[in-house]
Amino acid sequence: MIKKIILLTTFLFLVFSCGTREDETDNEQYIGVWNWVSTDRGIGNIHQTPANTGIARTLTLTAESNYTIKENTVVISEGTYYLGRAVTNTDHLEKLFLNLSEDQNLIIESFNSSDMYLSEDHNDGLKYHYSK
Repeated sequence: MIKKIILLTTFLFLVFSCGTREDETDNEQYIGVWNWVSTDRGIGNIHQTPANTGIARTLTLTAESNYTIKENTVVISEGTYYLGRAVTNTDHLEKLFLNLSEDQNLIIESFNSSDMYLSEDHNDGLKYHYSK
């Protein structure tokens, strides 16, 4: 009887403690205004920042799945977005993407509550760093 209780407890713990992949695509944690920090690329040794370009770029993601990209307060792209998993063209692994309706889709390389790292899905594509 004790074995059954332990097994049931372990099973319930495993079921309720495991996150789902749907959690990854929930946009709530991405909502807000993200400030551009840098853009980098190996070929050509590109390293752009607001300081060396004079551009203040923001990426705004809303709860209604709308996005706006502004440069120095001028809207350069806007539309809808969604988060989804897909296989990349570069390393053929399944990764999370930020899919923008009126712009290119970007791989979410790394994310936490204050920093988001995005990259283009082609060899030596640009890599973008945004922060809140």
